[in-house]
Amino acid sequence: MIAAVGPGKVDDAGRVAGLGAAGVVARPGLFGRLGGPARVTVVAAPAGSGKTVLLRSWIAQAGLSGRAAWVPVGREERDPQHFWLSVLAALRRTTPGSALVRELTAAPDLDGWVITERLLADLAPLDDRLWLVVDDVHELGPEVLRQLELLVMRAPPELRFALAARHDVRLGLHRLRLEGELAEIRADDLRFSLAEAAELFAAAGVELPAATVAVLHERTEGWAAGLRLAALSLAGHPDPGRFAAEFTGSERMVAEYLLAEVLDRQPEPVRRLLLRTSILERVNGELADLLTADQGGERVLQDLEAANAFVVSLDASRTWFRYHHLFAGLLQLQLRRTTPGEVAALHGVAAGWFAGHGYQVEAVRHAQAAGDWELAARLGPAGRMRSWRRWPRGMSWPAGRWRRPRGTWRWRSGRRCQTAGRGRPRCCWGWSSCCMPAGVGTGRRWPSMRSGCRPWRRRRRRRSPAMARTCAHWR
Repeated sequence: MIAAVGPGKVDDAGRVAGLGAAGVVARPGLFGRLGGPARVTVVAAPAGSGKTVLLRSWIAQAGLSGRAAWVPVGREERDPQHFWLSVLAALRRTTPGSALVRELTAAPDLDGWVITERLLADLAPLDDRLWLVVDDVHELGPEVLRQLELLVMRAPPELRFALAARHDVRLGLHRLRLEGELAEIRADDLRFSLAEAAELFAAAGVELPAATVAVLHERTEGWAAGLRLAALSLAGHPDPGRFAAEFTGSERMVAEYLLAEVLDRQPEPVRRLLLRTSILERVNGELADLLTADQGGERVLQDLEAANAFVVSLDASRTWFRYHHLFAGLLQLQLRRTTPGEVAALHGVAAGWFAGHGYQVEAVRHAQAAGDWELAARLGPAGRMRSWRRWPRGMSWPAGRWRRPRGTWRWRSGRRCQTAGRGRPRCCWGWSSCCMPAGVGTGRRWPSMRSGCRPWRRRRRRRSPAMARTCAHWR
């Protein structure tokens, strides 16, 4: 849990204490899946996705407070005895469990397997529906997970399980999936829709126009904690539209949350890979290895994606990845803080790799970010990009008089422009018989051909003997 400067706090599930019960958005579709016919429901999503809020609001909405045993798992829970004693205590607080589960006290020689077998024997006569809700299952150690798997597989039919985790855990749930007894709620299911985001801001007492809500929803990608942190920051803000346009992962409360819950939990080699590849809009293993001067980047990216660490796969083969928008903003901020002198060099390396693999648009962008205008010009539309339509929007031409090698486009300053077509100024190009708009660098989509436009050709003027003598005099 991190403390946020403002009217409330944000916990691991993206729950804002300052909003209270009125700040929780009802999600009946997900409530129905939690109370469905499946015997086991797994809620797996990144930190701050609203897993805990969803489970607690479902229990309250369905009136299951007397039939649901809530077991929160501490960070890096490795003591089987401590965990199972917590499970017994939670079950004994429910109406069905109070009559069946026997009390047990801690002892030095008490084994987790023994407690599991005893619990199965106590719950064997269970004939009323009972839920065991375990939050943060990913924090359990390997031995405790094996004991929990035994309980899930041998539990009576009336005992249902709801397991919340940041990533998939080894519980042998594939067999339940084949038997149709497993329901899964993933990050995409927990992502807020645009209407739910508007409802969240309204419940927090923040009145925003629809356009501002749409911008914040796009920037947060529906991430629950990001939307709630934005609601906290917007309380009393004089210009909500400007705040939404500038809202990134470098915003203080978002950065603190992502640092504490995601980045600081990674080992040093993984943090280095995340920081150095944050300059990219997409990354694969080969490019990650090049930027980090290391090996195994693809495996690291795949593990981060499987762990729901704000890394998203872009293809079915899981070779290209991107970072969540807010997470990428935080990583870029940390990179500028820790190693500001390496940013331009990283962009230059990325530009060379993209150019060598045929990704010209990305190569030009990184070359410009590196300040290498000569490389950006060499990689621009005059080389392999023959069509002006493929020149990326917003990319500016280098200033001054510049000419391509033979057989490619030639560019001159606007002094050689003439009025053509509908009275608009256009530039004529020497060998291509086409006219282009005079506003070079405006990012407009330019036509590739124009009929009736004669190409401008440079004429060689012969000098008279008198002119030659005059020029020689002034030399």
